[in-house]
Amino acid sequence: MAEKNLYRIVEVSVNRGSDRRDVGIMTVRQALELPDVPSLEYTHPDIDTRADGHFINRSQLQAYACS
Repeated sequence: MAEKNLYRIVEVSVNRGSDRRDVGIMTVRQALELPDVPSLEYTHPDIDTRADGHFINRSQLQAYACS
């Protein structure tokens, strides 16, 4: 993993259909340490994705951490 990417900040949310609940703001490393729950979504660490309602999934976050 790229060490510098592990310390970027993401916002984690739980998406349950039409209901989205914020879990918290944390580093990429902390987010990847959370249980692998399909309903978790993450903002992109480099792009303001929350503003446009676009979130990434766990595999995309892992790919970012490795780049």
